[in-house]
Amino acid sequence: MLDSQLEIVQQAKHFLSEIHSDDYTQAVKPHLSGSAGAHMRHVLDHYLALMAGIELGVVDYNKRNRYSEIETCPQTAIQTWEKVEAWLTQVCSMPMDTQLDVISETCVMKTQYAQVPSTLARELVFVSSHAIHHFSLMAVMRSLQGKSTPEYFGIAPATATFMRQQA
Repeated sequence: MLDSQLEIVQQAKHFLSEIHSDDYTQAVKPHLSGSAGAHMRHVLDHYLALMAGIELGVVDYNKRNRYSEIETCPQTAIQTWEKVEAWLTQVCSMPMDTQLDVISETCVMKTQYAQVPSTLARELVFVSSHAIHHFSLMAVMRSLQGKSTPEYFGIAPATATFMRQQA
């Protein structure tokens, strides 16, 4: 589990080390909402919610840090990823079946929450899959800006396996 989590961290840090702050904060409308910085902050919000929740046994993915410096400064985002990386190294030594409750909003038309049981392993899989999804959106943004992203950035592990098998 740790290897796959650290792979996500390395992809994020590599992306962030190569992007100029103007591109990081540019919303590529009308194609996508938000900037690469807003998407990166959103991904980190989920990791940070899991980090906070592991202590309490309750993970609340509704807690967001909108408009934080993570959205506007790639270096701040790198520093936050480094904190996540250190935490992952510690938390991945815990039993993966550690029980957690997860709180998440479930409805767009009205405020509606669900609280469901989960495990540490399931939530680590979720936050990494969620990160890959947003990385793929950031890759599209970079393409629309006329730039490229690191190889496999935003590519799901199952897709990478399929691509290797086709080669």
